[in-house]
Amino acid sequence: MAELLAAFAALIAAPFCIGLLPALAMPGEQIAWHERQAEEEETTGEKEKKKPVKRRLPWKRPPVSVCPAAVYAAGFVVMLALFQAVAVPVILFETWGFPTIVAVYSVLLAAASVLGLIFGFPVLRGMAEDMRVLMQKRKRPSVETTLYWALAVGLVLFQMYMAYTHEFFDGDDAYYVAQSVIAEETDVLYRILPYTGLSTSLDIRHALASFPIWEAYLSRITGIHPAIIAHSVLPLILIPLTYLVYYRIGMRLLKNRFRQTAVFLILVSLLQIFGNTSIYTNATFFLMRTWQGKSVLCNLVLLTAIWTLLRLWEGGKKGEQKGKAQAGWWLLMAANNVTAAMATTMGAFLLGLLVAVSGLVLAVRQKRPGCLLPLAATCIPGLIYLGIYAAVVFL
Repeated sequence: MAELLAAFAALIAAPFCIGLLPALAMPGEQIAWHERQAEEEETTGEKEKKKPVKRRLPWKRPPVSVCPAAVYAAGFVVMLALFQAVAVPVILFETWGFPTIVAVYSVLLAAASVLGLIFGFPVLRGMAEDMRVLMQKRKRPSVETTLYWALAVGLVLFQMYMAYTHEFFDGDDAYYVAQSVIAEETDVLYRILPYTGLSTSLDIRHALASFPIWEAYLSRITGIHPAIIAHSVLPLILIPLTYLVYYRIGMRLLKNRFRQTAVFLILVSLLQIFGNTSIYTNATFFLMRTWQGKSVLCNLVLLTAIWTLLRLWEGGKKGEQKGKAQAGWWLLMAANNVTAAMATTMGAFLLGLLVAVSGLVLAVRQKRPGCLLPLAATCIPGLIYLGIYAAVVFL
């Protein structure tokens, strides 16, 4: 029971609480009925004009409507970025530094969760208000919409069931999972060869991508073996998490149409389930190598980047908001760059390249070159990471 509570706290509760912070300034992530209601009020002119009231205390601020899926997904990415920021300096300078990572990151995770609950209280109030209105006013969905969503959810649950109950063999586990086991059992960070058990110098090629150490951290705080964390626990978290990001992307592309979004998720699920045409496809990594950093990069990190870019360059009034109004999206993009480096050493470069090309195209298309500067600023953590990597390798 204690293991389950610890796993729930680290993988469910903490990301959600942390996600309340960026959710305060993530325009466009209101739940669908809230957006439709706002559009109707603007069209009919029934929207009440209220003077802005400055309130300093978080619990006295007006409610903020944000989809819980967006809160959790954003919080999970920020949580991984925090671990990377803690782990890299310790890996570089402490051979037996795993206990230091566990202690420092646990305190930081608890502090960030508490701050999220305090300052993100308006988001919690908004969720409660949304739930109340949904229970009172929302019409029942049609039979067709219900069937589509039942099929979409059923396909996601099927993928989770297959990932949990079936054992998939992958040669890379001999290194990545073994590094998690070594860190958890010996407290040594990347100074023991997993293949032979002999001591070695710091393995720079893999050391700065701390995803296996995060798995070892989960093992240490829950008491569950790292191999079980990797093969059984993480697929139950990362698979639905990825589909939450797909869900928010679908709602953005399809203009908050529930039925069409359900069809979108069904098509994505079918592509993933039947995508094992080679060992290199995205679907193979997603369902058969879920616990590896490379899978997290090509599924969660890149999808989060697309989701963020869609919102930052959204047309209409929401897309014209600047500064603090979009601070949550800029924070998420910066954290996503750090998470990319955590997944794999090439992640910072690949995501930076994607952001640069996408930002250039979108800035030219919408004639907003001024947005390139803050977008470039979100890539600074990735550049710092690449600088550290280059310094360690060549100096």
